[in-house]
Amino acid sequence: MDDTIHYYTRNAETLAEQYDSLDFEQVHRDWLDLIPTEGLVLDVGAGSGRDARYLAARGLTVYAVEPADGIRERAQQYNSSPSIHWINDSLPELTHVQRHATKFDLILLSAVWMHVAPSSRQRAFRKLSSLLKPNGKMVVSLRHGASPDSRTMHPVSANELKQYAQQQGLSFRLLNARDDQLGRQDVAWETVLLTLPDDGTGA
Repeated sequence: MDDTIHYYTRNAETLAEQYDSLDFEQVHRDWLDLIPTEGLVLDVGAGSGRDARYLAARGLTVYAVEPADGIRERAQQYNSSPSIHWINDSLPELTHVQRHATKFDLILLSAVWMHVAPSSRQRAFRKLSSLLKPNGKMVVSLRHGASPDSRTMHPVSANELKQYAQQQGLSFRLLNARDDQLGRQDVAWETVLLTLPDDGTGA
């Protein structure tokens, strides 16, 4: 994934402007009512910080994970909210996140999963699942379409996530399938909601 991370650093300014041209409510409108009223959020692949800023403004504490130095540093300069904690980390390890020994009410992976190699996905999903609180939710947006540049983008499917969810005891729901909001004809999206049931034990 190193070449992909370097691409995000080299093109941080252009990519951040592209991401910030779309509002959070526009991109994530299918699950706005699922955002917790309080608690902790893990935003994996936080990019320009658009989503982290929105969630922090809603009163949530956000751990924003971004491995590309250029775009992470730009996001930190753009907004210094004390409710956003930036972490230099990446899937599938999430080594620095694990050290916090924290469980999250919401985990967001927006336009990230296609960068994770298929051989690493089961391990990555297992780690993400272990970071959820009981009744915690994980939202994953899946990008369909070939990479337009040097970034590595692997094929993704909702069914793959459904299988991983069954293995980890999470419920699965496909929220939507839609065209690209930037107007790219060869790109389409699906959004998946995964929930860790609360069995009442707090475990």
